Amino acid sequence: MKFIKIKKAVLIEPGSDFHLFSYTKMPLLGLPILGAILEKMGIKVKIFCENISPINWEEIKNADLIGLTALTTLAPRAYEIIERVRKINPDCKIIMGGVHVTSRPEEALENGVDFAVRNEGEKTLKKLVNCLRNNSNLKEIKGLSFKKNGQIYHNPGRKDFQELDELPTPDFSLIEGYKKLKFVPIQTSRGCPHNCEFCSVVQMFGRKIRYRSSKKVIKDLNKMNQFFNLNRKHIFFVDDNFSANTKRTKHLLNRLDKTNLDLNWSTQEEVNVYKKEEILDLMKKTGCDRLYIGIESFDESSLKEYEKPQNLEDIEKAISTIHQRDILIHGMFVIGADSDTKSSIIKTVKSTVENNIDTAQFFILIPLPGTRIFQKLKEEDRILANKVKKWDLFDGHHVVFQPKNLSPHELQQLQLKAFKHFYNIKNSFGWLWKKKFKNFISTLYGRWAIRKWKSNNTDYLKSLQKSYK
Repeated sequence: MKFIKIKKAVLIEPGSDFHLFSYTKMPLLGLPILGAILEKMGIKVKIFCENISPINWEEIKNADLIGLTALTTLAPRAYEIIERVRKINPDCKIIMGGVHVTSRPEEALENGVDFAVRNEGEKTLKKLVNCLRNNSNLKEIKGLSFKKNGQIYHNPGRKDFQELDELPTPDFSLIEGYKKLKFVPIQTSRGCPHNCEFCSVVQMFGRKIRYRSSKKVIKDLNKMNQFFNLNRKHIFFVDDNFSANTKRTKHLLNRLDKTNLDLNWSTQEEVNVYKKEEILDLMKKTGCDRLYIGIESFDESSLKEYEKPQNLEDIEKAISTIHQRDILIHGMFVIGADSDTKSSIIKTVKSTVENNIDTAQFFILIPLPGTRIFQKLKEEDRILANKVKKWDLFDGHHVVFQPKNLSPHELQQLQLKAFKHFYNIKNSFGWLWKKKFKNFISTLYGRWAIRKWKSNNTDYLKSLQKSYK
């Protein structure tokens, strides 16, 4: 490989099609971190997130390095971008990373990518840039896959996970149109102790939770506040289980309480957070207004199948305890388990309303590549997308597998009915009567979004009905 002079890099997050929560225009966190690392290496960086601002293709022409990140559903759009990049700037080097590439590196390399980064990318990217600059041996870079002379090489995986305190503050100012952001992602930990069969978190970040120190988190927030004015934004802590370590979470929130920051924030939690009442009090005190709870189902059989550490009594107690603090609950549900039937799904949907959950999303089970559920359904020849090869449908809003007790069309219709039942007129004006204005607005938006999604997916719905009754 020839010596490469790298002066400019363009990083790209492909855009997604419209879905129910498209209003939350929030970038993935990886590129602002990687951009800050490259800037420290003396490289000029520009980031384009298509859901925020379109790509300026003029910037591509004189870039030495193009980097992309992609969830599975965004992979087709990423490959389209790569094809155009190759025509505009055939000499640049293209790197791609993220969850999808981690499980499908060969696919990325066959679609024009020079280097596929598996798992966490910070250390790998830094070593790769130095390798390209110094013309050293690519085979020494852990976590890297690449193609040379027609042959694909997969270097050993990276076992030395990133120490989060070593990471720089994510530089959102590198994103084109960053001032438009209303939602700002922050990460205080990586990894999850659970191993849900449909989740790719463990595959990407491992089961051991690693933490960024409270000191570093507060430093990040203060630094971003200098150019963002965070009291006019909404902070979303992207941790998969924010309060997993009670002692550490208490320390972080106490430190946050002593700052001059006036934050409005939310995060992801598990149902059993209700047992940590002191944490909930500190959450409310520091500006938490909503918790995204992985409830998954109100059916005991489905919860057992998903290997969730909760039962129906836990769910009801959690809703009550959290609402006592005037913290909103966004219930996240997954329908399509092998134990799911029409009646069990209807029960889950009705229970969301009966238990006064504030907002909800009903994801269709997604067998993401690399997960245990993907392997199971693949072995049983139940993944429909094996036949259509459309990764863009793996977004939780389209049926991409053969359910056990329902047809694909029936499951799709049940999801649409779930949203329509939850975001109905009666429920909407019920929130207005209770003076829950945020919920009222969310319900109006939800009704509009359902209509728009159906309009955008008319051909898909007809095809599903025709093929899989």
